[in-house]
Amino acid sequence: MMNPVVMEATRKAAEVRKKNGFDIYQSLNIYDLCYKIGITVQFVDVNMEGMYFCQKDSSSPRILISNQRPFGRRAFTCGHEFGHHIFEHGDKIDMLAEGESKGYDKDEFLVDSFSGALLMPVAGILAEFAKRDWNIKTASAEQFYIVSSVFGTGYQSLIIHCLKNNLIGETQVRSLQRQTPAKILETILGKGTSNSHFKIFDQSSISPVVDLEVTNFVFFPEGSVVEGERLAFFKSTSAGDCFIAKEPGIVRVFNNYTAYFVRIQNSNYVGFAEYRHLENLNEITI
Repeated sequence: MMNPVVMEATRKAAEVRKKNGFDIYQSLNIYDLCYKIGITVQFVDVNMEGMYFCQKDSSSPRILISNQRPFGRRAFTCGHEFGHHIFEHGDKIDMLAEGESKGYDKDEFLVDSFSGALLMPVAGILAEFAKRDWNIKTASAEQFYIVSSVFGTGYQSLIIHCLKNNLIGETQVRSLQRQTPAKILETILGKGTSNSHFKIFDQSSISPVVDLEVTNFVFFPEGSVVEGERLAFFKSTSAGDCFIAKEPGIVRVFNNYTAYFVRIQNSNYVGFAEYRHLENLNEITI
């Protein structure tokens, strides 16, 4: 039986998705959603997870996200802080570093569950595994990583979300968590590979907008065509053609299956989310 707090979070996430034109299968970009509804998101160089604050009348909502956190984790954290806005929790700061524990807090558990349901709807997760003929109960670490790439979240975030929604069990979680993103990348690219964030898109992946950071890797099906030089070919692998993000900007990638717009931001970017992938930040007037 599902935890009642998780059920509440899932219902609210479904309402938000429907209100903003997303069905129960689609991936969504949390930064774009926040911009659409008038929430300012800013990346800061501070050792924390994130922060939400607004005026006393709930106007001028703002979310701060630490650029020190793993790339995929930042999206989940933004969804978490957005949850504080949706549930009207008032000003919140999350200083907790990953792996630490501060005990049970209903509000924090609620918005964690909300972020998971908003970014990774259960129906969407199951559909991604099903259309590839993968059994979620026996899926490999790389297969889970591909699904996490589709939804733009972290590998660990997907695993914990699947556990929370009874899609997988504790034993499988422990097995998957032993295969860290760094180990998955090393398996694909070989030893000595720089430990950078990466995303994998296969022939079944549909994710029109892909966010990356300079130095990140991204894998597309063999034969994919990249326009411009901001995304450079790295090597052919068992997971597809590997590219590395070289400089900020927007790149179009297409193949026989679909097309993507890849938005690349500077490594450790500090500033407003809507400007993160611009080529020349010095031209911005705020």
